[in-house]
Amino acid sequence: MIELKELVNVKDNFYLYQDDKTFYQPNKFLMPKMIEFSLSLINNPRDLLELYCGSGTFTIPMSRYFNKIFATENNRASIGYLKKSIIKNNISNISHSRLSDTEITEAFDGRLFRRMNDINLNDYDFSHVLVDPPRSGLNKNVIDILKRFENIIYISCNPETFVRDIEYLKDYKIDKLEVFDQFSNTPHLELIALISKI
Repeated sequence: MIELKELVNVKDNFYLYQDDKTFYQPNKFLMPKMIEFSLSLINNPRDLLELYCGSGTFTIPMSRYFNKIFATENNRASIGYLKKSIIKNNISNISHSRLSDTEITEAFDGRLFRRMNDINLNDYDFSHVLVDPPRSGLNKNVIDILKRFENIIYISCNPETFVRDIEYLKDYKIDKLEVFDQFSNTPHLELIALISKI
């Protein structure tokens, strides 16, 4: 296992960590552009809920725009690198927990997890939720949670599951959308969209 540290410059410098067992945006030329576009989607920020945060590619830069962030990820190694980035970048407004998408839906229904370390979801005033799911997209329980939010930032690596998931969000509209060709000469595309309640 080789640990990688990367200095990213998007409106400011920050460090990110990863290894081959963690999820990370692999195209080093497009990753800063994806972060920059994601930041441009933030309007009237309060607190952010982030699901599938990986090792913190978007969490770390967004910490400069939101009052507080609660980030969740199921991969233990990714959470470890997120912690490392939080310390390296001297950030104090990110809380995190190793929770799956199913577990975060249970947490919103009142289930208490020791892994949440006494984090109380009622202490947050979420203005935005950011989701960056795997190629399979969002499950129905997560989509039901998203309906509690005014603003959804959806980062997708599969346009087909993105379209499927959007169809479940009947009371929302796509305000902005940009496509990033992360893997040239392949059919794979990344989408980033701001989806807002009508």
